[in-house]
Amino acid sequence: MPKVIRITSKIQGFRRAGMSHPDVPTDHPADTFTAEQLAALKAERNLVVQELELPDAAPANGDPDGGKDDKGEKSPKTGK
Repeated sequence: MPKVIRITSKIQGFRRAGMSHPDVPTDHPADTFTAEQLAALKAERNLVVQELELPDAAPANGDPDGGKDDKGEKSPKTGK
């Protein structure tokens, strides 16, 4: 499972660790920040910082079961 740092700014465009942070949750690879930068991000009251482990990526079509119906068969509507 890939590790990510999810940052949400309380102020649109707030800058910290050399980048602007939007007011919507934004994921960054865990190795984006140094330990010092991550500590500063976590200490910043204008940011909400979460360290997460995300499950492996879903299929490209966004359907977690790959377009299968309840019986595990491909959907006749989409052919997927």
